[in-house]
Amino acid sequence: MSSAIISQVEMKVFEANFISTVIAASERDQEWMARKRELERLENEGKEFAKNWTQKDGLLYYKNRLYIPNDDRLQTTIAKGCHDLQVAGHFGQEKTVEIVTRDFYWKGLTAWINDYVRSCDECQHNKSPRHARYGLLQPLQIPFAAWTSISTDFITHLPESQGHTQIMVVVDRFKKMAHFSGLNKNATAKNVADTFVREIWKLHGLPTEIISDMDAKFSGEFWES
Repeated sequence: MSSAIISQVEMKVFEANFISTVIAASERDQEWMARKRELERLENEGKEFAKNWTQKDGLLYYKNRLYIPNDDRLQTTIAKGCHDLQVAGHFGQEKTVEIVTRDFYWKGLTAWINDYVRSCDECQHNKSPRHARYGLLQPLQIPFAAWTSISTDFITHLPESQGHTQIMVVVDRFKKMAHFSGLNKNATAKNVADTFVREIWKLHGLPTEIISDMDAKFSGEFWES
């Protein structure tokens, strides 16, 4: 737990400064205050409190857990005490929720804690990888002549110019010479192929290899065209 909170599960004893913070935050939470007034009304009328709710020393408890007002700073303090500290151990979402709900309750607690743990920078850096092992790096071979190996890419979502809103960039990997060809927004693989023949093949011939990050379907249609 946080150094600002002394929590004993059996006695539910909290540090005075923490209690003062809860009371101050509760005065700004209309839902919390409405719940408190309802419990006070039932108490004055000699009726039983709503199921699972109790009131003690100006604080509200739900199932014997302290009801925390809707205050992000206060909830963050509790989350840090139950998750970030060295003794807390940076547990995962389910375990952190279980620890927090031993002593505290607020509306939407589980979702709030899950978001907090998910955004924990230390957890992101230190968590065990669950993906498959990375493959071996396969560097590209150095081209033996100009325009035998080229790379292609596209610059998209540009302001329209002469009907074009994207640019096909073709770079010779040997000499780093580049061609920039305009394409319209709805250009297909055939349109790209036509532009390639007109702007690249006509000047430099057919390359030995073309390197692109486009998907296999697009590449297949490009070569077919």
